[in-house]
Formats: sequence, C-alpha cells, structure tokens
Amino acid sequence: MISGAFLAVGTLLVIAALNGQQITFIPNGVFFPNPGGASETYSTTGGGIDQTGPFFQSLGTNDRSCATCHQPSDGMSVSAANVEQRFSLTQGQDPIFRTVDGSNCNHGIDVSTLAGRYAAYSLLRTRGLIRIAIAVPANADYRVVSVNNPYGCNESDVISMYRRPLPSTNLRFLSAVMFDGRESTPATGTTKILYSNYPTSLLNDLGHQSVDATVTHAQGNGTRPTPAEQQQIVNFEMALSTAQVIGNVTGRLDARGANGGPLPLVTQPFFISVNSSVHFLLPQFGPFSIPSPSTSRM
Repeated sequence: MISGAFLAVGTLLVIAALNGQQITFIPNGVFFPNPGGASETYSTTGGGIDQTGPFFQSLGTNDRSCATCHQPSDGMSVSAANVEQRFSLTQGQDPIFRTVDGSNCNHGIDVSTLAGRYAAYSLLRTRGLIRIAIAVPANADYRVVSVNNPYGCNESDVISMYRRPLPSTNLRFLSAVMFDGRESTPATGTTKILYSNYPTSLLNDLGHQSVDATVTHAQGNGTRPTPAEQQQIVNFEMALSTAQVIGNVTGRLDARGANGGPLPLVTQPFFISVNSSVHFLLPQFGPFSIPSPSTSRM
C-alpha cells in the first residue's frame, strides 16, 4: 500500500511536468518518499500547501521563488537528487541554476554550454549546496590572509561558504534565523529572539529574512516582497510542520501510540531558553547555534 501511494504521487507529478501543468495545492496527508521511507508536511491552514502565494512566486529578476530552494517534496529544503533531476530535465536551465550563488564560483566559469553548466553547478547537483558569499566586516577583529578555494573564489574580502538551504518548516522552534543567526542580530537590523519577545521577534526576523533572501538569491531590488507579501510568506511558513512519518524498516511512525509524523509537532510546547537550541556569540565570527535534541529543524 505504501509503495502504491508513492507511485501514485510520483506519477501525478511526472504527468503534470510532462504536460506543463503546475500543481497548485498539496493536501495534508501526502507522503513524500525519501531514502529512509517517507516524510509528510502538515499545514495548519487551508488543509494543505497552497502553492499560489508569494512563497511560490518570482519576486526578483532571475525567475527564482522561495520554493526554488524550498521544495515540499524535500521537507521544504532541497536534495541533491532533486537538483540533479531538475538539471537533467532542463539541461541546467532551471531557475535554481544561477551563477549568483548556484555555481561553485561566480567567475572563471562558462555556463553557455551544457558541459560548462554541468561542471559549474557540480556542488549544487551532487550535494545540494548553495554558495553563500559574505563580506568580511570592516570592523572585524581578524584578518583573512589568504583563501584556498578549489573552485576559484579566492577573494579575501568576501568569503564563500557552501550550505544546504535550511528547511522552511518547523520554524516556531527557532531561537535564531539562519545558520549563523545573522537574521536575528543588530548587524542586519533584526532582533535577537528572547523569551521576553518571542514570537514577535521571530515573526519580524522571518519577514526581514524574506526580503534579504529575495534580494540576494532572486536578485531583487528590495521592493518585494511587499510588507503584505512578507506577512503572507511568514504565515505560510509558520503554519508548516514536517517530520518523517514512515520508516523503511519500522513502517508507520505514528502507529500504536507512537508520536512520529508532523501532527505531534503542532501542539509540541516550546519555550525559548527552556527547550530551544543553545545560542551564543563567538566574537571572532558571529552567532552560532547548537541543536537541541527536541528541535530537529536546527
């Protein structure tokens, strides 16, 4: 029965792709297969994932949307297998393949040919990694003497780091936004998330992050998402819970009284500094988070 469900969903997606159709709604309860079994994403609003909102719209200049790197089929992130398939289907022309951050480096590459694109986007294809280039702060208390980057981005004033996009789900368990917490710090004009200001600070930080992500990854001009669109994006993200619901060996993880799957996360109590991730600041580098066993998203 499980295999049949996977096949049905896969067939539906393939048929839609071949006919140029867009699936605009994914109801709660749909299984998304993965190497360990299957996950499920549950939305507390609308009975499922509505793919017509600004999260799924191109708000910049390079045809990307939030969903380009945050796919419902990949736990609201992206897998290397998904990216490889998109490369094959589009010959490397899918919006995720943009030199601004999708290529191993943004200079010294040739993406005019299929072979060139295959090489230029190798980290994205095989590891699902996006290149995040962050400038060294002018007031940094350290110096970057030299950089040895095998992909050619050897600048010492802008450091290229390669990261898998964070899942845009289970966000109410965050104690800081982004890998390094920069979207919850004065450095970006945002607010540190504390017990005293949660969830207002989290919601505001996520709205700010939606603009920064559009400017950086979708090469937007900062006018979108508008304040109304930011609110829609944050509301959409905050309504999502994702978890593994089927194990290849164990079967259903929510059977016989078990609390697997996304539904238990909807009512899971959460308190900043009680069962949140441990967040602290290293003066040389910036804020970092250590995962808590109870917050699988971090």
